Amino acid sequence: MLYNVTWLSVRPLRLAIHLGRTYVGEMLFNGDDDARIAKHLGSRKGSDPNILLGSDRPAALARTLLTFAIGILIVLMIWQVFAWTYNDVVGRAVLRFPAPIETFAMLGEFFFEGKTLLGHTIYEHIASSLGRWLVAFALATAVGLVLGSILGHFNSLFPIGIVPVSVYQMIPGLAWLPIALLLFGLGSNAAVFIIFVVSAMVITVNVAGGIRRVPPVVVRAAKMMGADDLTLFLKVLIPYATVDIVNGLRLGMGSAWRVLIAAEMVVGTGIGLGYAITMTKDLLNYVASFACIAIICIIGLLMDKVLFAEIEKFARHRLGMEEGY
Repeated sequence: MLYNVTWLSVRPLRLAIHLGRTYVGEMLFNGDDDARIAKHLGSRKGSDPNILLGSDRPAALARTLLTFAIGILIVLMIWQVFAWTYNDVVGRAVLRFPAPIETFAMLGEFFFEGKTLLGHTIYEHIASSLGRWLVAFALATAVGLVLGSILGHFNSLFPIGIVPVSVYQMIPGLAWLPIALLLFGLGSNAAVFIIFVVSAMVITVNVAGGIRRVPPVVVRAAKMMGADDLTLFLKVLIPYATVDIVNGLRLGMGSAWRVLIAAEMVVGTGIGLGYAITMTKDLLNYVASFACIAIICIIGLLMDKVLFAEIEKFARHRLGMEEGY
């Protein structure tokens, strides 16, 4: 017999949202129960306008895309105004501040006309950076999930184990540079090490915190139903902490991506977006630098707002925390 106390304890909450808040008042004070329930179930909304029955995913997706587009437009407007002020109003610039049109024109040359950057295509720079990120983030995810689960599950270990984790987390990414150079020298391995150690600590803290937030009553209920330690961990603690785990992975991803670019700038990888920014800056080719920065932002937004945001929404929906997925 499988024990899944999370679904037993959370799914009724979703039912309460759909039925309790919307119908309880009417069913208690009015006698026409069946007719009122049928009326509400036949429509998409109940008497409470904040409670939505069924899926509203197309409309929610449209709203998300609209707000995202407005946010991007604001960023571009601020960028354009600053470039125009620096180049034309101040008028004392030795070098032009790249405007959005110039930057995206350069991106078009990189992506569609085959223009190379420092002897490599832009696709090779992107692939190199993503390769380092994937290796480091995969290692950090494995270590963070295991270490965070151990610290979160065993209360006696948490007060001791969280101290070194917190110490390591307080060290800024580039402060690991001397250690990385001592261990691996210049090159990709040093960059991978820096990315790994920074993101692993972020994931560990969030996983441990999520497991420790599982209500004790749920744990006791699982034990009363005969769940052993392994079943308790796999069927109760992990599912209940899913949202915190996903948030930890999301934060770890952001930390890994940011420190990757910084690491590539200083450890001499020879190829990659961070390396390209450093070299084009030294060559005073600021339009190419801004083009690389734009690529970094686009990839980061796609990973955060598309990949991990959707995973988080799915997890919240399965736990009864969010409707309309």
